[in-house]
Amino acid sequence: MLFEIGTEELPAAYLPGLIEQLSREASSLFQAQHLPVERIESFGTPRRLVLIASALAATQRKPGEEVRGPSKQASYDKAGKPTAALLGFLRSQGGTLGQTKIVKSEKGEYVHLARPPSSTPTAQVLATLLPQLVGRLRAPKTMRWDESGLRFARPIRWLLALYGETPIRCSLGRLTAAPVTWVGGPLNPRSVRVSSPGSYRIMLKRAGVILEQDARRGVIEQEVTRLAQQAGGAVVPETISHGLLEEVTHLVERPVPLAGRFDSAYLSLPREVLLASMAKHQRVFAVESGGNVVPQFAAILEGSPRKPNDVRKVIERILNARLADSLMFWKEDHARLPLLRMAESLSGVGFHEKLGSMAEKSVRLRALAEPLAEAWKLTDEECGHLRKACQLAKADLVSAMVKEFPTLQGVVGKYYAKDSNEPAAVAEAIEEHYLPAPHPGGAGPPRLPRTLIGSALAIVDKYDTLSSYFGLGIMPSGDQDPFGLRRAAQGIVEVAWAIHRALPLDQLWRTRVSMEPFRSAASKDAAGSGHRIHRYLLERLYTFAWPPRPPGPPSAAQTGAGDEPSGRGGEPAPESDCIDAVLASPCDNLIDAMDRIVSLQQLAGHPGLRKAAKVIERTRNILRGAPLRQPQVDPARLAEPPERKLWDVYASNHERVARLAAEQSYGEATTLFGELFFEPLHEFFDRVLVNVPDEPLQQNRLALMQAIHTLYTERIADLSKLTLLQREETP
Repeated sequence: MLFEIGTEELPAAYLPGLIEQLSREASSLFQAQHLPVERIESFGTPRRLVLIASALAATQRKPGEEVRGPSKQASYDKAGKPTAALLGFLRSQGGTLGQTKIVKSEKGEYVHLARPPSSTPTAQVLATLLPQLVGRLRAPKTMRWDESGLRFARPIRWLLALYGETPIRCSLGRLTAAPVTWVGGPLNPRSVRVSSPGSYRIMLKRAGVILEQDARRGVIEQEVTRLAQQAGGAVVPETISHGLLEEVTHLVERPVPLAGRFDSAYLSLPREVLLASMAKHQRVFAVESGGNVVPQFAAILEGSPRKPNDVRKVIERILNARLADSLMFWKEDHARLPLLRMAESLSGVGFHEKLGSMAEKSVRLRALAEPLAEAWKLTDEECGHLRKACQLAKADLVSAMVKEFPTLQGVVGKYYAKDSNEPAAVAEAIEEHYLPAPHPGGAGPPRLPRTLIGSALAIVDKYDTLSSYFGLGIMPSGDQDPFGLRRAAQGIVEVAWAIHRALPLDQLWRTRVSMEPFRSAASKDAAGSGHRIHRYLLERLYTFAWPPRPPGPPSAAQTGAGDEPSGRGGEPAPESDCIDAVLASPCDNLIDAMDRIVSLQQLAGHPGLRKAAKVIERTRNILRGAPLRQPQVDPARLAEPPERKLWDVYASNHERVARLAAEQSYGEATTLFGELFFEPLHEFFDRVLVNVPDEPLQQNRLALMQAIHTLYTERIADLSKLTLLQREETP
């Protein structure tokens, strides 16, 4: 079966989604309509969406079925004649009175419509099914393209539908499918009759149309590589990896290569500016030699032009004009330097209506950098560089260059900082704070900050974004994330994992809520918002870093972006209460928190963990019921043998447990804690009453409970949060 939807030029950004939807929705419809199929393929070019179904069943065979209708009482009047309710039911189901019967059930007697098995030629079914398929396709924006009111991404100009060699006469709006397709492009269109799905592919190939998008992508990459080699160079890797190849693949269906040149005077522009201008305006591929861009390019045209030299001259003239604009922007911006002067205009750049301007965000970045600098023990010089980088990080947003090329934010700031005689560490940090970013070559791990100051700025910038929106109650939901919060959280996780330094989450949150708008009234649940942020980060870190691996830059496969934690490589995902348990204990290091979660997860089902959880649960319960006014245990007041025994266990082993926790041997510390205290604590509660009338004695026993409780909870986790463990029977 072949189905082609011929359209006006579809936007390149729409094509991947439409191609995927076409096969997915077709599969769903075929299954629902009892049409077995061996294989479904979907393809797309700017002018056509194509579905090919191989070995589609020749006949639709529907099994017999019964459909329950209205009750017997509602179906017949006193004279035994069918009521309007029954007749309406039969009309809606396409049935007759002769197909009905009365069926008794627990709820009473009901009329059932018994449909016998049926068979219908597939071509007849497709005449109705294919228009439904078109109606299921969704695009970011659609338009009404004829008086029927039907909407699609672009006007549909023809339909081709064949089952084998049999034309399918389906209709859509004013259009009726015919065994004809169109080739030659909008300037030289011609119709071609198609007799079968097999001849369709052959005909397109003869017309120069490469239907399969993967094959088209391969041809384009091969041709631009060939042109670059003929020029004595190579295609700049960034033009392949940063979406240009994908975009051009979906811009043409008959790719034809063309080489050209531009004025070498524009090579004075930074490499990134050159590439952005060439890719954005003309969609041409830059060429380099010896790592430097050369004044040549490789273009891909739609079809073979009659006068290629004239086309080349037009492209070169337009490209030179665009590059001249870029050079003008560059010079205009330099007239406004130093960068600090540009930063003064950030008050006119909005961040969010409830969160102020980019100038206010810059102030927040400086404040958030303080607890991070303290935790990382930065030198005075490094602290100065970080403060200046926070002040200048967003300054290039007011530049003409970034307004023209938004993807160059940070990169432009780096160059302008250098030209303003700012320290190299500040300039590098301005660029790096937008990382992580895809690898320039398209393969391999993402780019991460290389410098300490860049890593710090990247973290505080993303933390400000994440905490600001979370504090306002704006969080990612399903596929909705208009403010890029998943990306911000993922960036924090990747940078923190790579640098493997303490991340003072509590201090960062306290600093954030001390500033506007939270200080006034914007966040009524500051503690809850902070907990949600930290939990969200831990979940994403777990997804990113499980199973455990050494810290450092991630591989390309380890940059997942899902919302929920999930196992990798068959490993179990974390229990949510493991994350809650760790969050309930002091932990200012995101990576350390991850280690604790992993340790608890790996101990799932271990008797030592269950015993430790029981110790924490029982000590917490007794402490929750009485005020503690005595901070330390007085051994002289321990009167009963069980409490002296419990104290001896604590006094002899608390340093050992604390040392294991300090060494991040959390699994060993947990099992040791459980084995040490489970039995003596059980004996203590069996034989000793804590809440006695003698207050000094009571306070001493509470202090003992507090010492045991905090020995673990202040260092690892609050195991009382492990609700699943609490329901297990302690051995």
